[in-house]
Order: sequence, then structure tokens, then C-alpha cells
Amino acid sequence: MLALSVAAAIAAGCTFAVGSVLQQSAAREAPSEDSMSLRLLVGLAQRPRWLIGIAGDFFSFGLQALALAFGPLALVQPLAVTGLLFAIPLAVRLRGRRLGWREWSGTVAVAAGLAAFLVGASPSDGVPQTTWVRWTLILIAVGGLMALGVLVGGLLRGTARASAYGLSAGAAFGLLAALTKASTHLLGQGAATFFTSWQPYAMAVVAVLGAVVQQSAFQAGPLPASVPVMDAMEPAVAVCIGVFAFNESVDTSVGGLVFQALGILLLLWGIVSLDRSPIVLELQAKEPPGKRGRVNAGAGVTDGAQ
Repeated sequence: MLALSVAAAIAAGCTFAVGSVLQQSAAREAPSEDSMSLRLLVGLAQRPRWLIGIAGDFFSFGLQALALAFGPLALVQPLAVTGLLFAIPLAVRLRGRRLGWREWSGTVAVAAGLAAFLVGASPSDGVPQTTWVRWTLILIAVGGLMALGVLVGGLLRGTARASAYGLSAGAAFGLLAALTKASTHLLGQGAATFFTSWQPYAMAVVAVLGAVVQQSAFQAGPLPASVPVMDAMEPAVAVCIGVFAFNESVDTSVGGLVFQALGILLLLWGIVSLDRSPIVLELQAKEPPGKRGRVNAGAGVTDGAQ
């Protein structure tokens, strides 16, 4: 069944990539004053393009749940990042540009870095549940990381803000993956157990918070500025939770740790390279957030802010 988990994880990543491109193209037209608020989601919900993207996310979430039902967090989440290889080229192409050597190398570096980390870690499965104490520590740690990304992002501008918000969104989705794994196990024990447990409801709250930060990241800058950070943080947080809470194990031999370190360095280089890419910065300059005004329920977008 591990092969099913791998296939579902890769399919989830690709589906998420297409959904992200559609959502980001809509979010960039939203007014900047709606950033980091539920108003942003309400306004975007009036855009068919964004709704199609969200439908893609739901489909991706279902595939991810299937993958997590048969595989460990430390395996499923890094595999989902393969969608990055589809998202960035597609997003840039829709803006009428093509990726150059620097953009391709940065994109491949992020995906290859995560792959190297996965090979070095050699994750194995653990247990489906953990203790209240560990859940509390996880919620505090991930909540703090999300708050830090939002705080730093609020002080920055442009692609740096998109990256900071992407960090918060990735942390939220890493936690969401852990809650999904736990909820999937609870569902297998029956509807009564599932609906009387706290994890499914926490999953819904984290999903909404993650969506707000994710759309704010999409609004703040081009897709290559946020998705690589998001896709890096999500598996990193998920792997840490898997090892800490679900007794999943990773290779701690010298060779394994070297591969993991090289993977992380390659990943960071790819993210920095994309953030500083001339094409990405040009796309940012062409589409200042909020320029097109507030979303109008009947007519789409007004020109009041121009």
C-alpha cells in the first residue's frame, strides 16, 4: 500500500499546484487592506477563477488524506512538493513570460533539496495518535512560528512579505497534515469517535487560518515568491511533528544527516534564488497589490483605488 501512498501524495502536489496558480492570479487583484483578514476570503469567493482553484485544493486534500492513511507524514509531505515543478512555470507562463536559467535552477533546487532530504531521512511509519501534552506543545510551537511569519511579513514589502506569509501558511499546512492523519485514524474507528474528538474541529480551524495566510501571501507577490517557502515549510513541520508526536523515525547516521543537511542547503539556495530572480521582481513591479480596488459583488473589480 506504500505505492498507493506515494502516488496519491504526488497527485496531491500536482493538483495543489494548479489550484495555487488560479488562486494567486485572483488574489493579486484583491485590495491590500483586506490582507490577513476573513474579508479577503469573502471577496475572493466572488471570483469563479478562485473558486475553481479552491476546488482543486479540496481534491488535493482528499488525495493527501488517502496518502496519509497508508504512509507516514515524513514520507507523504515531502513528496507533495513535486507540484512546485508545475506551479512556478505555469504561473510565470500565464504572465506572458518564460523561466530563464536562474528561475529553472531555483525551482529544481527546491524540489531536489527536498528529495535529497527525503532520501537522507529515510522515514518510517509510526503510531496514528499521540498524547495531550505533545499536542499542546505542537500547537504552541506551530502557532508561534505562524505568528512570527505574520509579524515579520507585516514589516516587509513585496516578495519578502510574500515569502514570510508563505512560511506561516506552510507551518499551518504542516500542522493540518498531522491533524488530518490523526482524524483519518479516528474516522476508521467509527463516526461516533470521529465527531466526539477534538482533532477534526481543530483541523477545520487550522485550515481556515492557513487559507487566510496563504491567500495573503498570494496577494503580496508573485507565486514564485511564496510557494517555494510554503512547500518547504509544510513538509519540514510535518516531518518534525511525525518524529516528535507519532514516533516516526528518520535516519540519524552520519551519511543520512549529511544528505539531509545538503538537501536543506540546496532548498534554501533555491528559495533565495527565486526571491531575487529578475523575472519574479519584474512580475512584482507590474502587479502592485490592491491597485485595482475592492472586489465588487456584482461587477468584479472597481477602479476606486487607482
